[in-house]
Amino acid sequence: MDALFRTVEETAEAIQADVKGDIPGWLKGSLLRVGPGLFEVGDQTYNHLFDGQCIIYRFNIEGSKVTYQSRYLRSDSYVLAQQQNRIVVSEFGTNAYPDPCKSIFARFFSYFTSSEKETDNCNVNLMQVRDEVYTMTETPVMWKVDPQTLDSVEKVDRSKHVALNMMTAHPHVEPDGTIWNMATRFGKDGLYGLVKIPLLDEGENSNPMQKAYMLGTIPQKSAMYPKYFHSFGLTPNYVIFIEQPMYVNVWKLMWSKLLSGKSVSYAMEFDPKTQVQFHVFEKATGKVLPTKYLADSFFTFHHINAYEEDGQLVVDVCCAEKGDIVADLYLSHLRGISKPEDVPEYAEARRYVLPLHPVQAAGEENLVTLVDTNAAAVVQEDGSVFCTHELLCQEGIELPRINYDHYNGKKYQFFYGVAGFDQLGKVDVHTRSMKLWKDSEGGCFPSEPIFVPAPDAGAEDEGVVLSLVVKSSGANRSVFLLVLDGETFTELARAEVPSPAEACFNIHGIFMPDV
Repeated sequence: MDALFRTVEETAEAIQADVKGDIPGWLKGSLLRVGPGLFEVGDQTYNHLFDGQCIIYRFNIEGSKVTYQSRYLRSDSYVLAQQQNRIVVSEFGTNAYPDPCKSIFARFFSYFTSSEKETDNCNVNLMQVRDEVYTMTETPVMWKVDPQTLDSVEKVDRSKHVALNMMTAHPHVEPDGTIWNMATRFGKDGLYGLVKIPLLDEGENSNPMQKAYMLGTIPQKSAMYPKYFHSFGLTPNYVIFIEQPMYVNVWKLMWSKLLSGKSVSYAMEFDPKTQVQFHVFEKATGKVLPTKYLADSFFTFHHINAYEEDGQLVVDVCCAEKGDIVADLYLSHLRGISKPEDVPEYAEARRYVLPLHPVQAAGEENLVTLVDTNAAAVVQEDGSVFCTHELLCQEGIELPRINYDHYNGKKYQFFYGVAGFDQLGKVDVHTRSMKLWKDSEGGCFPSEPIFVPAPDAGAEDEGVVLSLVVKSSGANRSVFLLVLDGETFTELARAEVPSPAEACFNIHGIFMPDV
């Protein structure tokens, strides 16, 4: 597994893959993936998985013909590092030291200035806006890239349009093109904000943030301990924001940088004694529902889906009881894992149900009236509603994906995810069961599975599931595109890329039809 977390060379020119099996004739387009790919610069190394410089992968599919290419994002973080042969821009888990060519006094002074460059290493996710593609991270910056050549085209600073310090790399895009996102603003008036981004008219400035505005806000409980979040839920009428007890200790961050040269990740802390709070925004007004929804402590990266039913909000998330996952993703830890069974326990898929109109009197009565769930919600004496979850499957699973275009924000039956480093899973939320795919020969590590619906599909799972798979044998590694049947979850085909092309662990991606 060590090879999953080692630097890879880019494959700038597309090369043809060897297809084994039968790819459906209707499947035409590009699977685009993004993640960290460069973990060393000169004699310096990045510390955390989230620090590696962004590389973009592309599998172009035209029936039985499949090509592969990869390019590093020419971000400022990457370009400056290459020019100076050292880490110039600080990342999540790696602090950039002052220029060694400066005098000792200039280097010391640089620790007290606010001129440090913010990372534009957009290695987390991709967003499609019409025929344009943007790579994203959680800082305000995103990069426009060419989905065919993978060239880096233009940097976009989201903070120039909405006053923010962070914004998730998991926006929701509605059928009419409206984009929704959640942002954080730090400082004495710190807040969490709901951002609405209407789709630009044809011919307008192509910057998708042009019409963005903050629709609603929630004040932070403490400016010195802002909470961390990675994603959120969306339904036709509501946005669900989870305030979890993973926070940045600002005091620790300020002093650690000066005294020990440590980075943001060092100041991340998790409090298992603090409850989670679900906040519900009205999309029409930006107002937050007055009900205080609480649950026992957990940490989450990814929402699965959410929907409304009979006056209740169903919220499905991948959760872990502890916040150890951030520390577990240090490269020194990941490279020490010898086999998939040694991987720390994955998050579990949970369902919470929030009654939109809870009765006022406290009591033991479960306010959840849906017949297909064991989740519970009870009004407490102070008027808050305490929510108890239900497991959607017994196995651990992360990086969840659904039939997004047709079922996001709606009642659904299936989602797909990574079930351990060497398996993919398909979960049926009706039967609470899971189907698994695992390569019979072993040594194969699939990425987040992306569902592509078949044209005129009659069933939710009629289509294919695509995954970029890294095959590792000792220090050697190769890459192939895996194509699974969305219904049976059996392998239809794989497109193996010839050596020396390679890939490493990657995080998120999209499928663009006809590109």
